[in-house]
Amino acid sequence: MKFEKITAPSQRELFIRKMQEMIISGQLKIGERLPAERDLAESMGVSRTIVNTGIAVLETQGFLEVVPRQGIFVADYQRMASVDTLNAIMHLKGDVLSDNDIRSILEIRWALERLTMKNAIGHVNEEQLQELRDIVEKIRESQTPAEATEYAFEFQRRLTQMGGNQMLALIIVSFRIPCKAMWIRFCRIYGIETLYQHTLKSWEYLKAGDYNAAIGWIETFSKDAISGAFTLYEKDLRDNAE
Repeated sequence: MKFEKITAPSQRELFIRKMQEMIISGQLKIGERLPAERDLAESMGVSRTIVNTGIAVLETQGFLEVVPRQGIFVADYQRMASVDTLNAIMHLKGDVLSDNDIRSILEIRWALERLTMKNAIGHVNEEQLQELRDIVEKIRESQTPAEATEYAFEFQRRLTQMGGNQMLALIIVSFRIPCKAMWIRFCRIYGIETLYQHTLKSWEYLKAGDYNAAIGWIETFSKDAISGAFTLYEKDLRDNAE
């Protein structure tokens, strides 16, 4: 069995995480002004350097707004959200996702995969098909959900590139954190072999050039993950266990 490396977060990471939690939970209100960096460092038990660099990261992520000569304010991160904001929230939540989070991610992934397959069918050559098949087999050989997820995402990324839509490829890559979170969750519940079989089925329809069957499969798989046989919702998982 392959064990995953354990790493301890730095003080800056802990500071950023705490600030994110306070903002997302509403402890810090939108528009609220933060204390001066020196006071914030003293009250949280970290250096001013950590606070300064942490605030810069939080501003990039859309959680804070630094107004010259006025101070640091909690930003309306939902209105000003970026990919960095989404990724930060996914990192913060980890595998603890609400049913609404799960449905939102699955619905976006559903739309992206449909467009990816539409672009790829009829455009991939035999060499590219073999490259994709090799990636699929890597999923089966994986020892951990995280490793299997890396290959599942690589399959999707390469498939998007082969379809020729470069903007779509960039969107897929920018959406990698929530997608990986779903695949890891899927593997932990249903096993790596199930992820392998689902990805292999997509590859088989791609090889056959059968657009309707491929889209039908993506729709079936997505619906199963949202509310069917392979649900990822906590409530449904508890009900099934009972």
